[in-house]
Amino acid sequence: MEKKAIAEFFDKCAPWWDADMIRHEDIISTILTCGGIRAGVDVLDVACGTGVLFPDYLSRGVASVTGIDISPEMAKIAAGKFPEVKVICGDVEETEFNRQFDCVMVYNAFPHFPDPARLVAVLADLTKPGGRLSVAHSMSREALTAHHSGRASNVSIDLLHEQELATLFGRWFDVDVIISTDRMYQVSGVRRDDSGKKPEAEETTTEEMLALMKFMVSHNDAHAQEIADLALRLKEEGKTRTGQKLMEIVADFDTVNARLDAVVKELN
Repeated sequence: MEKKAIAEFFDKCAPWWDADMIRHEDIISTILTCGGIRAGVDVLDVACGTGVLFPDYLSRGVASVTGIDISPEMAKIAAGKFPEVKVICGDVEETEFNRQFDCVMVYNAFPHFPDPARLVAVLADLTKPGGRLSVAHSMSREALTAHHSGRASNVSIDLLHEQELATLFGRWFDVDVIISTDRMYQVSGVRRDDSGKKPEAEETTTEEMLALMKFMVSHNDAHAQEIADLALRLKEEGKTRTGQKLMEIVADFDTVNARLDAVVKELN
């Protein structure tokens, strides 16, 4: 996979990219919250495309946004839409920034980098101690593999299993977010201080905790259904007693989730 081919591919995609974009606001909100995007931080958006997440960063009151993309046409569109954002056309692995960032985000782009280990190493150097690196996708690994199996197959590699990516992160980051569901994927961690000093812990805001509660409620229902399906299969196989125990767990699960959902609604 050559970087020149990647740039040319996305140059061709650029004119219709925004028109074909499908946004899932709840997923994006979760990704941003888990990625530490909040008021006052400096953000580096790697492979920013046409600036899909720029308005989301700005709406959260970040101090600054820097976007970089290898595609000249993508970068041109992003810069035209958001003059308040610094947009660089270039290869992040070769660009001298002469600074570090509080939050580094790679959104819907990681499989287009041919050497994941090298990319993570480069981005570690661009992340401040105590800052956060995130790799995220608004779809599952399986769905992404299918999505890239067509005309993007020559400019993509398979997205790493979340645990494998977390291991890559582990050399420089304390990984505290590993999400891989049928709707999204995210691995995120806090940059350790190379001097050996432990960075000050970030305070989790009420807004961040509420966003995580909403995410938990939305996915608990799917997990409860999976347990219920397993219970049904066990009953069909003659394991009635075990199946019934699982159904009782599902009933308790639903009750807790309903109560949690009520709290979320009360806080909104």
